[in-house]
Amino acid sequence: MNFSIIIVNHNTKELTKNCVNSVLKNRVGGSVEILIVDNASRDGSARMLRKYFKNKITLIENKENKGFGAANNQGAAAANGKYLFFLNSDTIIKNNMFTELERSFSRDKNIGVVAPKLLLEDGDEQPRAFGDFPNPANVIFEKFKPPAGYRNNPFEVDWASGAALAVKKSIFERLGGFDEKFFMYFEDVDLCKRIKESGYKILVNPRASLTHLCGKSLSGFSKRKAYYYESQDYFYKKHYGAPQMYLMKIIRWPYKVLARV
Repeated sequence: MNFSIIIVNHNTKELTKNCVNSVLKNRVGGSVEILIVDNASRDGSARMLRKYFKNKITLIENKENKGFGAANNQGAAAANGKYLFFLNSDTIIKNNMFTELERSFSRDKNIGVVAPKLLLEDGDEQPRAFGDFPNPANVIFEKFKPPAGYRNNPFEVDWASGAALAVKKSIFERLGGFDEKFFMYFEDVDLCKRIKESGYKILVNPRASLTHLCGKSLSGFSKRKAYYYESQDYFYKKHYGAPQMYLMKIIRWPYKVLARV
């Protein structure tokens, strides 16, 4: 088994159904397994997934919403693949990208993560799907410059979006997986930071690509923002200390005020 695809589902049964169908259509033989972790959905997701996909997937059902990172950890613990491919439910695979992802890992033993190019529904590149590790200085500068675009060939970054992220299972397990204190947001940046600090590379391979419907798996703007700020606070405190966390709170205060206007 090469790739274990892990999809977290929470009240997104149609998105998840389309995502899984796209994987099944474009996988190669038995080199891919699909694990879906249902985070206490109330839309009949688990029933539909069991009925529609039967033995084509492994379904893990939670009685409560454990958060994105924790659910992905559950999927990873049950996975058999050499590589863990964390995939958002609001993504669509349109070609066999797994061969290209595996090729990236095989070229350099020090590569710990490979991310494909993320395309929006209209075919444009998704902005800010990768970047430098955030800190108070570059967060300010990022607001005043256009997002970095994809290159033609694979390139190294500090972090890449968890919407589609392939990670060596051995490294993931060694580092304890996603930090479950992040309920949602920043768990991907945190994981990349810990992997990079352990001496491994984070690679974006634009030769592999998929469509990201960008946020259709989430609802409730104010609730999402609350999760975002909570995770941002924890990220800064964890990696830079409490003073940097409070500095970040001050920096983002005007943006929070403007968002309410």
